[in-house]
Amino acid sequence: MLKHSLIALFTSAAIGAGSLAAATPTYEPLYIFDGQYTATLKQHSHRWQLQPLRGDEVEVSDHAKDCGSPKPIPNGLWIVSQDAEGRPQLVAPSVTALPAGFPQHVALRACGEKADGDLALFVPAVALNWINANVGSVLIDD
Repeated sequence: MLKHSLIALFTSAAIGAGSLAAATPTYEPLYIFDGQYTATLKQHSHRWQLQPLRGDEVEVSDHAKDCGSPKPIPNGLWIVSQDAEGRPQLVAPSVTALPAGFPQHVALRACGEKADGDLALFVPAVALNWINANVGSVLIDD
């Protein structure tokens, strides 16, 4: 009888813990890929895809040594903004997971331009001009 009571006790405790875990909400970022960005960077292949509202998307490749970033930029959605001097930058929203110590702001600079000391992503000038004037967010992907 004691054996059956212990089995019943452990079984009900396991079922109760399982239902509690199922009822606990998860706070993972909700990410819907379509329509949340107007430019994509495939950073390992150095390819920008610019997606205008009208017309076909435009691809720009940046295989020059002075393009790209010395440190890989984490994949995810980045908002295009301006720094205190009015120069373009990428800002990671809360849905973009950043490794420990990685800055939330990444400067956008034309290929060959000098960096300010902060981490910078060097972009072909034609793409940078288009991003600065037309893009609200960038999807960085491998």
